Amino acid sequence: MLKDLRRFAYAWWKDLKNGRRSDEPSIPLQPFAFWPTHASAICDAGGTEPSLVPGYAFHTKYVLSTGGTIRFSISLAGLSATKGKLLLSINRLDEQGVPSRTPPKVKEIALATLAANGNSIEISQLGLRSHYYAIMGVLTEDSDARAERIEISGTGIDNNEAFATRLDAARTAFLSTPGTGILEHYISSERATLEQPRSQMCTAYQMGEPIYAEWCQRMGASPSLHRKQWEFVFILRSLEYYGALREGARGLGFGVGIEPLSSLFAAAGCKIVATDLAQHDERSLVWDNTHQLGANLDHIFQPHLCNQAEFYERVSFRPVDMNAIPADLRDFDFTWSSCAYEHLGSIEAGLAFFENSLACLKPGGIAVHTTELNLSSNRNTMDTGTTVLFRRRDFETLARRLIAAGHDVIPITFDSGDSELDHVIDIPPYSADSHLKLALLRWVSTSFGMVVRKGPRLVA
Repeated sequence: MLKDLRRFAYAWWKDLKNGRRSDEPSIPLQPFAFWPTHASAICDAGGTEPSLVPGYAFHTKYVLSTGGTIRFSISLAGLSATKGKLLLSINRLDEQGVPSRTPPKVKEIALATLAANGNSIEISQLGLRSHYYAIMGVLTEDSDARAERIEISGTGIDNNEAFATRLDAARTAFLSTPGTGILEHYISSERATLEQPRSQMCTAYQMGEPIYAEWCQRMGASPSLHRKQWEFVFILRSLEYYGALREGARGLGFGVGIEPLSSLFAAAGCKIVATDLAQHDERSLVWDNTHQLGANLDHIFQPHLCNQAEFYERVSFRPVDMNAIPADLRDFDFTWSSCAYEHLGSIEAGLAFFENSLACLKPGGIAVHTTELNLSSNRNTMDTGTTVLFRRRDFETLARRLIAAGHDVIPITFDSGDSELDHVIDIPPYSADSHLKLALLRWVSTSFGMVVRKGPRLVA
């Protein structure tokens, strides 16, 4: 994970150094939050007590860095000045809240020049992940500057407001954009439902549908507001809706861990090949150590969901690397995976898995795979490492490839929900409930399910 964070920080720094625009929204910051009672030397909107710092103008609270460029924008509305300077400094605290011994970055500007050129100024630096930053402004002793109000905002910030702002920006930007070109008829603006499932993300509306409670009951669980439970229900319901979940059908599961689906499919009369990484594979250690690896049938069997004799008759286990699917796994009626292909090393590896998995199906067979969807950005993401976050653009790329190969992509909706719960973003340590959308590093993420029917033939 440490290597992933370093790789991400370097890639983001390189993008910004090369002048590429970030889609990071700007977060408003209270100018006097750090010393709310101190009088500002430039504006009457601050406190009334004399400041201990000569020339004190403003000082924001400390905010957590995302690990990339942190940028503060300061606007001095109604500024008038003929002399003096404004000194800006970016102050830093480490993970324990201890002030940095490194001198802060400082920028100074003549106030008369600032007043003549729009009253706004920016200052930025590369922030360290898990460190805290604040912007402070001080006037030189000879200043005669006065401003009506001070407005400050920042980018590269991690806090609840920042996550919410990113999500809201995404809703009205890239998530709501209609499909173009070959995808014009494959991307829908309709509400995501389980009554008529499409390729869609987890939303609160689906958890309130009667069919959600019905499938939870069949799983032997009470309905909860947790995206992992939604993934299981989405996979089951999609296979049911598109006619693949039936007695005698053959199913192939990837990265099954100890999930309940193999037992449920066996109880429904399906023949199942359940797969996961081999226990001796070093990549499986993290899953084995947390008791999430499905290493054999005993690990996978859920006795409350299926008769033992039927389970062992209908389900077999096989170690499989999802990056190298064995050529003899063929002619299945359906395939599935639940949040597995984001762990294959890169976004491209995940897309390649989805494509390659279709070779395991009969013509007309159904593939249902869930994974992570980045709800903050259609540009910046974690694209390599032990976990990646797929963007809308990545699913569009996948859809174009599959359509070109002659497969039937079930229409996609990027409906992110409109209820109060859909705006709740769970932050670490994560809760066991109300966990639809969550903060992963600097991004908001949720579960997304893609449904594809294998075409009758491959395009040459």
